[in-house]
Amino acid sequence: MQKTILPLGLLDFSLAHVQSVKWRCRSRNLHQAVALAPSPAPSFESAEDKNVFTRRRGRRRTPGALTIRKSGDLDSSTAFKLSRNPTSPMSELEKRVLALQNTQVSLDVMHSQSSEAASGPEEALFPCYTDEELLSMYQGLQKTPLAPQPVEVTKPSVENEDTEDMIEVRQRVCDFMSNGDLGSAESALESMKLSGVTPPEDSINMVLGHYALHGNIERFEGFMANIISGKPSETQRDLHIKSYLRDPDVFALFAFPTRAIDLLHKYEASGLHPPMKSYTRIISSLFSVRLSSSPPSISSTPDVPLGKLAANSQAWDLFAHMRYVAHPTPDAYLYARMIRACASSPLSPEPERALDLWTEMLDAGIAPTKGTYDAVIRACAKAGGEWVSEAIRFARQMRDRFGGSSSEVDGEGLQGVGGPRTWAALLDGCKRVGDLGRARWILAEAVRAGGLNEEMMQHMFHAYSAYRPPFKRGATRIVDDGAAVAPAALPDQGEPLASATEDSSDLPPASADVTSDSDTDLSHTHTMPSFSHLPPQSPSEVITEARALFNRILQDTNSTSHSSSDMPPSPLAGKFNVTLSPRLLNAYMSVYYSHASLESARDVFESLFSSCDVDFMGDSRTYVDALERCALSRPHERDIAGKWVDELWVRWEELERKWVNGAKGTTMTARLAERAHTAVRRVYLLNSNVDRAIALVRTFILRYPPTALLPSARNTSSARVDAPSHDVTNKRTITLFAKPPILSTRTVLSNPPAAPRPLVRLTSAIGPPDERVPPLLSFADVELLHTRLVEQGRGKEVKFLKWACKAYEGALRTRREAVLGARVPAGENV
Repeated sequence: MQKTILPLGLLDFSLAHVQSVKWRCRSRNLHQAVALAPSPAPSFESAEDKNVFTRRRGRRRTPGALTIRKSGDLDSSTAFKLSRNPTSPMSELEKRVLALQNTQVSLDVMHSQSSEAASGPEEALFPCYTDEELLSMYQGLQKTPLAPQPVEVTKPSVENEDTEDMIEVRQRVCDFMSNGDLGSAESALESMKLSGVTPPEDSINMVLGHYALHGNIERFEGFMANIISGKPSETQRDLHIKSYLRDPDVFALFAFPTRAIDLLHKYEASGLHPPMKSYTRIISSLFSVRLSSSPPSISSTPDVPLGKLAANSQAWDLFAHMRYVAHPTPDAYLYARMIRACASSPLSPEPERALDLWTEMLDAGIAPTKGTYDAVIRACAKAGGEWVSEAIRFARQMRDRFGGSSSEVDGEGLQGVGGPRTWAALLDGCKRVGDLGRARWILAEAVRAGGLNEEMMQHMFHAYSAYRPPFKRGATRIVDDGAAVAPAALPDQGEPLASATEDSSDLPPASADVTSDSDTDLSHTHTMPSFSHLPPQSPSEVITEARALFNRILQDTNSTSHSSSDMPPSPLAGKFNVTLSPRLLNAYMSVYYSHASLESARDVFESLFSSCDVDFMGDSRTYVDALERCALSRPHERDIAGKWVDELWVRWEELERKWVNGAKGTTMTARLAERAHTAVRRVYLLNSNVDRAIALVRTFILRYPPTALLPSARNTSSARVDAPSHDVTNKRTITLFAKPPILSTRTVLSNPPAAPRPLVRLTSAIGPPDERVPPLLSFADVELLHTRLVEQGRGKEVKFLKWACKAYEGALRTRREAVLGARVPAGENV
């Protein structure tokens, strides 16, 4: 029998674990036991001796010799060399079983026999191993590393490598761009393309970026069509959309980006989704759209530009559409932009939505940035009330996250919270709750850090205006020779504006320590206030501090001729250099409207806006605030209010005439026009001048007739509409829609282009309020006039007033029916 062994690795592993164990004849290791153990030589007897009964007679077997055949003589059919005499199968099987039973020997016998046979010629064919050798070989097999798999290395193609020509062209394009020679840069890239070489993308994007920055859409698209043969890359698609947003007709006028939205949807429909940066650009542009200031002559036609309310709704719809179509998870910058939009909502702040977006951002694993904290602080502060404390909590979290002092001295845990946006948001919250003490501390922190701006000073003046000092003249107890005099009756706390601060004839004379408000406004506000730790304790101190801050601003903006000449030099010089915008001037005037007499407020107003020595310009809100202050005048101020209204009304008529004629750049809106007319009518009625009030109503109706609320007849086939409808009488076609088709996202699933419907949206299906409604007249605006006419028994004027109100109400109902596509019940408010 030929002695063979298993592969060395498997054999060594097996023998290493059977050092002290005897071999057992199992089907698994039977061939190994036979091969390694020196089995006894089987006896091959003659045929006549090979029977079962020979063992019983005690015949002695002669041991046979086991011979090894040569390799050429091996026969695969037999394992042993049998005698030529045939034997029975049963006797042969018994012998083989007996030979296997004799192989159960110990390892020691195996080793001894192997050592004895080592000198024979079979030593080379049967190697022997010790336990130490087997163990070392097995450990060597474990340490042998696997054969490394071949790795395919992709070499850069020749097309992607920058050749000398490409490097030269790239350098030439950079030189042309730095010199402003765009034509030569285009020619260089086009020549390279004509030569069969693909121009480098960065050079192409450099030229496209210049056109996009300046809003040159025609040159952008022309160069893009000539130089790009395939699909534009993400950067090029973003630059294409940017060129539409930077169009001067959109960017300079803060108009609705209609064409940019159309281009965005075209890319989506073609399967080339723009990057998230493009969606962020359009959403930011939509939130920057200003209020519609269209004249009433075109405010009821579809040609009027869409305003802030429509843009705000479209921005939220586009945000939801982006997450459904292209980018499910926004980045931190877009989250901050949407949270900030919750604070500047045209109707009212939405702090709940802001906190929902904040929680969603944190759940998505996006770390908040400083901009995100500023946005959520602003959203909570804008809401006022209890939300201001929530804004302060976020400010403390921002300080703990991004560093800063943890001291709580005088700052109530806000020390170290810095940044113009954060300070402006906190000041906005302080003014809404009348917390002047905290507002003064935040202002001091901003001045110390040198981060003061116009918005912060605007909020600061509003905080002074909303502040109610604890000292009230009616609550003082005057002592005369030891005898206490009962306090005068407290003024009505429900009286608006300066009801608790005005001088009244029924009050007792003021003592030396308590001065009248009128005298305070004119003579006691020129002294430099102390700005002590306590907030102002009287209206005169409020006026003094506000005037000192405004004079500081005038000095730092090189307008020293309007400031007090006896003001000592201050170490704060140069830190109040802010822009004197109309909003800041209106905020400063609101302090006088709240805490000063009407005469003092008129003097300050005339010194700012009517003096020949100043160049301050007021806007439409400047005159509306002044007219409404006159409408809320007290009885002893009504004569002054009547004279001042006549002067203000002349200037207002000039602004309103420009707006009606379609002048650009005006800040007039339809709602401001309504407020101005209502305030003037109230002043006339307070002075018992009913005739002038009814004449003003007739002028308003002639200038803004009720029919102006209805749009002009127009062919519906030429305009894209959502749901055209007809009025009740079917005499004219209504084509005005509060939510035009542009506000519905056009990239939809299986919707025909003729009837587009939004895929997903966050705003109501009815749409935002229609801010394009021309000025109108409601009964609440003329209720006081109606009462005076009824008292005087002037029935003809009462009927005219009723007709006017019903005419506007009916026109507004018809307009709403056209918008909603359904009739409005007669009893429902419109």
